[in-house]
Amino acid sequence: MTAIVLLFSTVLSQERLSWLDQALKYHHQQNSREPSGTPGSGTPACATIFLTGDALYSLNEAESLNIWSSALSLPQVRLICDRDALEHRGITLVPLKERFPDQVTDLPGEGKKGAPSFWAAVLSAARDQFPPAPLQIGWLQISSPYMFPAAGYGIHCLSTALDLHCGVSLYAYLDGCHACHTGQNPGDAENIGDALERLAKRAAEKNLPCTVMISRYSAGTRGYQAWDDGMGTIGSSCVVRPAHIKDMDVMIRHIENLPVLFSENAGIVHGTHSRDPVHDAPHPPAVIVLITHSPYSTGHAYGGIAFAVACAHKGIRTRVIFLEDGIYTLTGEHRAPEWSCSGTLPELVTHLSKSGDLEFSALSPSFHMRGVTKNGTLAAIKEIEFPELGTILFSPPRDAGSGLRRILFF
Repeated sequence: MTAIVLLFSTVLSQERLSWLDQALKYHHQQNSREPSGTPGSGTPACATIFLTGDALYSLNEAESLNIWSSALSLPQVRLICDRDALEHRGITLVPLKERFPDQVTDLPGEGKKGAPSFWAAVLSAARDQFPPAPLQIGWLQISSPYMFPAAGYGIHCLSTALDLHCGVSLYAYLDGCHACHTGQNPGDAENIGDALERLAKRAAEKNLPCTVMISRYSAGTRGYQAWDDGMGTIGSSCVVRPAHIKDMDVMIRHIENLPVLFSENAGIVHGTHSRDPVHDAPHPPAVIVLITHSPYSTGHAYGGIAFAVACAHKGIRTRVIFLEDGIYTLTGEHRAPEWSCSGTLPELVTHLSKSGDLEFSALSPSFHMRGVTKNGTLAAIKEIEFPELGTILFSPPRDAGSGLRRILFF
């Protein structure tokens, strides 16, 4: 059986809901057609979708509700919402609950000790796929604190992990490195820097590992002063005490050993064609990077590609899929301005696609929806439809050591 765990906390557009609905359905159909005797054949995939933050607004929109109803027509799909976030935004879950009482529910963000909570359910859904050995839970932070709430979600997630006797790791990448800056003094929000220090203190009291890593490139481009002692230690007076600035390859080496890694929008998929248990698998979890932002307005597209390159460089099976506004990376003829010291993203993608270390795809319906086409020079980037997207995301390759995959949105 394939187990799918998806977490969304940012705006969940109708486009994203639609491709998710279609991918789940095609995967379900494919799974149902598996020949008898195939591992997992005839056993429907179980998909649990968790919503918090602005992703909950999708429950307020009539068209989005229709798509949710379509997805929930598969009895194996469950929807669990953060009750605190629902109440904060004045959003009701009643219509979906009445129609799908056995599949839709809500839980308090952080319940009382021992009581069910949203974040405990997120982690339990992920941990259920692994042996009962102690685990370390990771969170990839890619957005700045205060302007965006994801850093707070990361703190709640990792704090709950400590309650479940799991070690914790936070990886600060792109603007996420600002979560680790010293001297934070927000007037109307939780102090993320202080929260990280409390997290590390709690982990030490419980004798559990706690790691806070900052991407050296991300920190350097944002003006974090640091020094290198020449022996692998990078010091800085700009970051909170638990945090350490590390080269990207060190961060990826640490991440590849974690079975559970969440982010503001992320997924974990476990389904295997091999008979080897996950903990005996010779390969680290595969990584699927979804590029959903336009190429130059934010650092998400470049940052996602750079993250994928770092994973592939460490021997991790990695695929990049351009979809939603991410397909603008592949359209038109890009020309860098004269003052720019870097090339264009299509040039980077063309170079990387020739190396053979990365697999690149683009979702064809995203082009059609925008009335654009792929640049003809990018022939190495394969266009895919919903059935193939469902296979890539939710069906393990036949030659995969473990069927474990991470899905990360950039």
